Amino acid sequence: MHPFNLAIKKLVMKIHHTHNNVSRLFLVPSLLILALISGCRKFVEIPPPNSELVTSSTFNNAAAATSAVTNIYTQMFQNTPESVVIAIQNGVLADELTTYSNSAMSSYFSFYRNAMTSAMSLTFGEWENAYSYIYQANAVIQGLEQYGGGLKTNVKNQLTGEAYFIRAFWHFYLTNAYGDAPIALTTDYKITSQLSRSPRLQVLQQVISDLTLAQSFLNSNYIDATDTATTTDRVRPNKAVASALLARAYLYKADYDKNDPSGYQAAVTAASSVIGNSAYKLCDNLSGENSVFLKNSTEAIWQLFTPLPANYNTNDGNAFILLGMPNDSGTEQGNTISPQLLGAFENDDKRKANWIGSITEEGETYYFPYKYKVQTGSAISEFTMVLRLAEQFLIRAEAKAELGDVTAVDDLNAVRRRAGLPNYAGARDKASLLTAIQHERQVELFTEWGHRWFDLNRAVHTASTINVNTVMGAPGNVSAAKGGTWSSDGHQQLYPIPLNEITVNPHITQNPGY
Repeated sequence: MHPFNLAIKKLVMKIHHTHNNVSRLFLVPSLLILALISGCRKFVEIPPPNSELVTSSTFNNAAAATSAVTNIYTQMFQNTPESVVIAIQNGVLADELTTYSNSAMSSYFSFYRNAMTSAMSLTFGEWENAYSYIYQANAVIQGLEQYGGGLKTNVKNQLTGEAYFIRAFWHFYLTNAYGDAPIALTTDYKITSQLSRSPRLQVLQQVISDLTLAQSFLNSNYIDATDTATTTDRVRPNKAVASALLARAYLYKADYDKNDPSGYQAAVTAASSVIGNSAYKLCDNLSGENSVFLKNSTEAIWQLFTPLPANYNTNDGNAFILLGMPNDSGTEQGNTISPQLLGAFENDDKRKANWIGSITEEGETYYFPYKYKVQTGSAISEFTMVLRLAEQFLIRAEAKAELGDVTAVDDLNAVRRRAGLPNYAGARDKASLLTAIQHERQVELFTEWGHRWFDLNRAVHTASTINVNTVMGAPGNVSAAKGGTWSSDGHQQLYPIPLNEITVNPHITQNPGY
């Protein structure tokens, strides 16, 4: 059984309880489409079809096909708050967050101690959910190719591009969390049931290929649920969104593949296309009017839409903003900014003043992520940020530094100046620049989609003096400060493969050390 079969089985069984044969379920992808176009609140409300044989009718209908795509974003926000789950898991693994969870309440405690095991319950994490999203994206790609001939070309292209983007996005997160990972490109059970893990570089190459395809299909503008009308909402991917993730993928692949440094130049090119796009600019304010994390801010490249009705704007604001002492659940209001992150900010850094909040209870002050200002409330002023412009400046700076281009400091300084800091005045050799950029990423991108943990891991393969071993495993290391132990073999850089996946699929092997 393919690693995402269990996830899809659960999805489909919710709809057709009588179909209990897993093989049959995967031979009937129309059931998945039925799941996609009914249930959660969607961009476009349409009634579910009367028959389970909906594949052809779904992809010949623009509204139904659009709903099949946009409902994946709803699942990412509503069914599982992916931005929060990834931020907390990676944040407590690294040196970003202190969790008040305990082993009896949540597996976040094991993450915090760098003591993950294959028996841990990771059903809420990237593996199961990511393969569910990938399966749905594959169903869209195949459905549009086979049955989308009746759609307008621009509509079909946009939906196809979004599906390729979704597939790339989740393969990217899978390989960075787990290392080698199965590459899922079809809904065909005969193929998916035989898939094994592919090497990380191969996965990243597939990500790049999918994003390149996505670029060719996607609209240059942001479009609404009609697939044609331009909108100010930045919640559906366009060409720039694909370029932004492509820049990151090129950078990561070049770090892990020193035999092919061409990726650094490709990262510069992709990031430059976004930075040079007049639709985007760094926000002058870090909070308040015209600030970074508001919906449709000028810095936003891609955001997740906030479903209604809801009593909050973003899962991040709801989970991170403290109203009292941290609780011990490890999820909502259960984590604080770590001493390491708090101490990483330079004097007068506006990000510390504006993006970190505090509350004092019983004489103790707790610091928490405060990029999002709305903890509860139905008036929507914030969307969940997924990709934003500051990261593109830092990607381009890092890629340039790897290429020996000292103009990397210009991009680094653009981010520093916005934070109220002076220009970088340190040495300009590769190691010094990469270390400075790594530090800037730490204080700029904290608690956003797990950047810090992924950065520390890939930095092992660069000249940066800040990497997962120097931070987690050196004398006086962070892991020990958290009450954990960092293994000399470094196996904790990767998540363990969930044990249930290995049990049902003999082609899936466990990561070393677990």
